[in-house]
Amino acid sequence: MRFSRRSILRGFSQGCAVSVALPFLDCFLDGNGVALAATAERIPTRFGTYFWGCGLTKELYLPKAAGQGYEMTPQLKSLAAYQKKINLISGLRAFADDNPNIQHWTGVAAISTGMAPSKDREFETQTIDQTIAGAIGHGTRFKSIAVACSGNKNESYSSLGGPNTNPPEVSPVGLYTRLFGPGFQDPSKGDWKPDPKVLLEQSALSVVDEDRKNLMQSVGAGDKARLEQYFTSVRELEQTMAAELQRPDIVAQVTIPQAPGDMPVNKSVPTLRKVVPVMAKLVALGLATDQTRVVNVALAEPASTIFMPGDSKPFHQATHEEPIDPALGYQPVTSNFSTCSMEMFAELVKALDEIKEGDGTLLDHSLVMAYTDTGFAKLHTLEAIPMLLAGSASGRIKTGFHIAGEGGPVTRVGLTVQQAMGLSVEGWGKASMETKKPITEILV
Repeated sequence: MRFSRRSILRGFSQGCAVSVALPFLDCFLDGNGVALAATAERIPTRFGTYFWGCGLTKELYLPKAAGQGYEMTPQLKSLAAYQKKINLISGLRAFADDNPNIQHWTGVAAISTGMAPSKDREFETQTIDQTIAGAIGHGTRFKSIAVACSGNKNESYSSLGGPNTNPPEVSPVGLYTRLFGPGFQDPSKGDWKPDPKVLLEQSALSVVDEDRKNLMQSVGAGDKARLEQYFTSVRELEQTMAAELQRPDIVAQVTIPQAPGDMPVNKSVPTLRKVVPVMAKLVALGLATDQTRVVNVALAEPASTIFMPGDSKPFHQATHEEPIDPALGYQPVTSNFSTCSMEMFAELVKALDEIKEGDGTLLDHSLVMAYTDTGFAKLHTLEAIPMLLAGSASGRIKTGFHIAGEGGPVTRVGLTVQQAMGLSVEGWGKASMETKKPITEILV
């Protein structure tokens, strides 16, 4: 009997029919993106997010028809070379329910956590990248890596919930040092060996385990919760050190470059055009060498203040003050910033696709969720929020489709992503955003 992603197990118990859904299994793959590493283990599937603020321009990005082989509209033109590896999802909605529409934040939190936020700039629970990192991040030096391309340490949209935001790397040299500085050994070279410092540090951590147990038994619930968060970070450090004692088994064809020099990092578009490609290549190398399997990349903040030198109005301000051109039907200056945001996403996609890995590329063995905060920044709308998925998650996602969401919750994308990444979840989200309907058109 042949099983597929849609198969369920059926049987009878005391005269009643019983059915059990199956999680994603490797045997469902059709042979795409399933190259084996030298150990006969499957190449790991990576996950990433790319965030940009203030949405896109409907008149310039939305194809006329849904389905495969969608129209490459002006704002998607920079992604044309990768169209067959990218899905566009339009028409989805974030619901605020009983909470206010927190301008430029409700959409971010809804997509990232599956629930409407009650506080500005704070996630109610862990973000989707951390949920996935918890499932696939074992055995790597870093559970995940966050990157803020415009240099602001506050622009991370990766969180364990509450105030526990994961600090981002804010410069090319900082990202390089994190990935390939102290503690890194090139797994492609024959002289790889464990760092003796790691052995000492690992031993020092292990001796406090008994005291930790005693402390947890003697504190109240509030302190216990805070200690659990702290010890989670300690456990992640232990996992990082354990990973540093194991040689990563990689098949990607990569060469680690020299460290980049100091570069200006800010929200000027010309500066971003220089910085983002460097950051993207470093992210790709970090994934390819199995330093991490989860990345979270932010172009700028939700109320994006990227700007053009000489123009007094940054992106966000322009969305509110620039009139809609009566002949064009949209805001031309604002739209240029949106187009730039897609061009920066194209740099990340390009960097992933340029690395050959097994029978495909790093992009083929990845799934990157690109998202924004609003459907129409001028009015802070939560309807028609555009999203994109790049990569096939090692053959678990069919690509090259435009999916018209028709007002469904944005959590359909998050549920689809989690199922594609192998998590055994049948539903995701809370209140009006709770869904058990993944985007079946693209799930293998």
